[in-house]
Amino acid sequence: MKILVAEDDKVTRRLLIRTLQKWGHEVIEAEDGEQAWTLFQSHHFPLVITDWMMPRMDGIHLVKNIRATPTNEYVYIIMLTARSEKNDLIAGMEAGADDFLVKPVNNDELRVRLRAGERIVELEKKLSMRNAQLEETNKRMIRDLQAAAKIQEALLPSTLPDNERYQIAWHFEPCDELAGDILNFFHLDETHLGLYVLDVSGHGVAAALLAVSLSRLLSPIMDQSSIIKTRLENPPRYAITPPNEVANQLNRRFQMNAETGQYFTMIYGVLDIKDRTFEFVSAGHPPIVLVPAQGNARQIQVPGLPIGFMENWNYSKDRIQLNPGDRFYLYSDGIIEARDDKEKMFTKNRLASVLEKARKLSLPESINYTLQKVKEWTNGRPIDDDITIMGIEIK
Repeated sequence: MKILVAEDDKVTRRLLIRTLQKWGHEVIEAEDGEQAWTLFQSHHFPLVITDWMMPRMDGIHLVKNIRATPTNEYVYIIMLTARSEKNDLIAGMEAGADDFLVKPVNNDELRVRLRAGERIVELEKKLSMRNAQLEETNKRMIRDLQAAAKIQEALLPSTLPDNERYQIAWHFEPCDELAGDILNFFHLDETHLGLYVLDVSGHGVAAALLAVSLSRLLSPIMDQSSIIKTRLENPPRYAITPPNEVANQLNRRFQMNAETGQYFTMIYGVLDIKDRTFEFVSAGHPPIVLVPAQGNARQIQVPGLPIGFMENWNYSKDRIQLNPGDRFYLYSDGIIEARDDKEKMFTKNRLASVLEKARKLSLPESINYTLQKVKEWTNGRPIDDDITIMGIEIK
């Protein structure tokens, strides 16, 4: 081990160096604290042995300087002293010394102190290496999570549809890198628009993986995985799957198991652009908020279990007749369960009231207004759950 010895008494220093070298250590000597401090700044010493009383810079100041210097590895410090008072030892420990040896130095005691120091230095080195490995692993995980978040973000709608009969606006805000919420809307044919908001229980990778899998199943692309269209032999070669049957199929595939306890809620529906009707299924999801052109906002609550709760559950579909100027909103519980400083939730009723007040705003502005009210409610606290909201206005 490479050891720095700082001792102003020449005889004591030479005896100490000779003993340490005989035990196989590499020793660098300093005649006082200032010289030791200069040597320490230009070399790495796992262990330092320093006298307390020295000219130009005493041992206490040397120890304080060493402890104030950032190093990659721990430095074990033994102080040599003729002092034996309790207050002096406390002062040395507070300065950063690890151990003490009383002059004249006993070689057996010195050997024991060195072994203790070597063990501490070795343990600190292993701990430092383990921390470096953990830090690198953590950085790699963060990079992976960021890449996964970009993939998940790519599954969200990239553009808003341009249609003279309806308008859509939405907002998606994960509470972590990865979200358990997901939303989408897409044309099923020329007169039907599919749309959904779903919320997987939990957070993190497991919830995000299930959300991504569900987005594939709820894709309008006709392949083996999609369940929102059924293949037919005759033109148009497909039929739009009723919303309740979509929920039934998902419920058969994604039963909650005892290990993960994972389930999800959702609203999936089909908007008939021509007839201005919205047929939908609600699987344990928060109610739709309907803001009609005439009349007060109201909540459309449909009883139903989340997907995965009961294998033989039969979901039923509901229908809303819409008129020009009507709006309706789908959202996740991250909004209504947002909490203020007193742990009170935002609630469904407050959300309906906010959307009622926002009826004179444009559809995108109504969503921005709602999000602002949620932030005011939480008073700047970090969100505890993903926030998703989608609004549809009939023209």
